[in-house]
Amino acid sequence: MIKPRFSIVAGARAAFVALVLCVGGMPTDTTAQTTGQRITPQEARTLAGQLIDARQPAAAREIALSLVNANPNDVASLVALARAEIALGNQDAAIAAARSAKTAAQTPAQNYLASLAMADVLAQSERFTRSQFWLRRAIQFAPNTQAEQVAVQAFRRVRRANPLAVELSFGLAPSSNVNSGNANQTISFAYLPGVLGEIEWLVPADERPLAGLELSLQTDLRYRIAQSETNRTSLEFGLFGRTYIMSSEARDTAPDVTGESLSYYKVSTGILHEWRPQGSANPYFARLSLSNAWSGGDPYQFEVDATLGTGFTLANEDRLSFSGGLRHTSRHGSDTEILTYSIRSRWSRTLGNSDVLGLNAQLARATSDTTDLAYRDTTIGVRYDFGDIIEGIDLETSYSEQFRVYETSAYDPAGREDRISSLRFDVGVNKVDFFGFQPVVTVLGRRTDSSVPRFDTEGVQVGLNFRSSF
Repeated sequence: MIKPRFSIVAGARAAFVALVLCVGGMPTDTTAQTTGQRITPQEARTLAGQLIDARQPAAAREIALSLVNANPNDVASLVALARAEIALGNQDAAIAAARSAKTAAQTPAQNYLASLAMADVLAQSERFTRSQFWLRRAIQFAPNTQAEQVAVQAFRRVRRANPLAVELSFGLAPSSNVNSGNANQTISFAYLPGVLGEIEWLVPADERPLAGLELSLQTDLRYRIAQSETNRTSLEFGLFGRTYIMSSEARDTAPDVTGESLSYYKVSTGILHEWRPQGSANPYFARLSLSNAWSGGDPYQFEVDATLGTGFTLANEDRLSFSGGLRHTSRHGSDTEILTYSIRSRWSRTLGNSDVLGLNAQLARATSDTTDLAYRDTTIGVRYDFGDIIEGIDLETSYSEQFRVYETSAYDPAGREDRISSLRFDVGVNKVDFFGFQPVVTVLGRRTDSSVPRFDTEGVQVGLNFRSSF
C-alpha cells in the first residue's frame, strides 16, 4: 500500500463524508465482502470512508467496487473508489473513477463532489495546477456555504504546495483618450522668438483625444525552483498585451490611428529570491528581470530591471515596506539609452472599522542623452479601502500626484515640468462569482498639466476586470 502524500480534504472530513451521504445512489442493499453482512449503500459508503481513513484502502476498494457494480452511476461510490485507488497508488484508476463520477453527476451537489474528488486525486498525484482547476469547478457547484469553504481551503492548500503560481487578468476598458491625445485645441511655443511665440497652432486631429475600447490581457507565471525554511527562489515569466477598438467617431476623425498602431505587447522573464535572515521576522526580496516590448507592431525597447526590497510589521500592526530599483532601457533602432534609479515606500494600517488606509511615495531619476527622456520624478499617493459599503459591493479608492521635471526638451530649451494627477475607484461585485472570479469595475481619471502645452492630456477610463475571490 502506498501512503497518499497530499489530501485536499484533510481537516474537512466531516463535511466531506456528510456530502457523500447526501448524494448517495440507489437505496438497494449490497454485500460488504469484508464482513459478509447485508448493509445499505449508505452504510457501505460510510464504511468505505472509514476504512480509507484507517489506512485500509484495499478493503475500501472492494466495498466501493461492489457498490459501483450494482450502480455504475452512483456518484458517491465512484468517489469512494477514486479515493481508495489513489490511496493504493493506482493513479490512472483513481482518475478514471473520478472522471466517471463527473460524467454521472447530474445535480450541483454531485458535480461538486465529483470535482472535489478529481482535485484530490490530482493533488495526491502532485498535478497541482490541474487540481486547482478542478477545485474552481467544485467551488462553482458548491451546494452551500460550508461546502464552498471546504473547496476554498483545499484550493489554498494546493496553491501553497504547487511550485507553479499562475496569475491571469483580463479586462475591457472604454476610454475617452486611448491615444493620450493633447487636451488643447491649439498650442503655442512661448520660447519661439518674437511673434512666432504668440502664434496659436492647431493640434492635428490624430493628436487630439480619440475614444475607443481597450482590450488587455496579462499572464504572470512563477515557478519555485528551491525552498527552505528561510529562503525561496523562483523563476518568473510574464506576458502582457494591449490593443484597442476605435470608436466610429475616432475612425472618421483620424482613420490612420488604429488599434494596431496603438497596440503594446511585452514579454518578460526573470528570477526572484526571497529570504528571511536568521532571527529576523522581516522578509527581504531581490528580483532581476529582462523584458522586450513592441509598440504598434514594431520592436520598441529592451529593459533590464533589478529590485531589492524589504517589509516590516510595526508594533501597532502597521505594515511598512521599502524597495529600490535600477532599470536600464535601450530603444530598438536607435542609440537611445535610459538609466533609471528609484526608491519606493508603502505604509498601511487596518483601522478599527476594518477599513484600510495606505500611503505610498516614490523618488526616481532617469538619465539619458536624448531630450525629453532625462527627468527627476516625485510621486505621492493615498489609498483607502472601504471594504463592503453595501452587501455584496466593496469599494477601494486611490489618489496620486506625480511631479516630473525634464532636464531638456525639444519643445522648450529651459526644460519641461509635468504634473500628473490620477484618481481611481475600484468597485468589486462580490455577489457575482464565476469559478472563483469576481468582476471589478474600475473608473480611472488621469490628467497631465505640462509647462509645454503639447503634453497636456486628460481622459477617463471605465474598465471591467476580474479578480480571484480567494
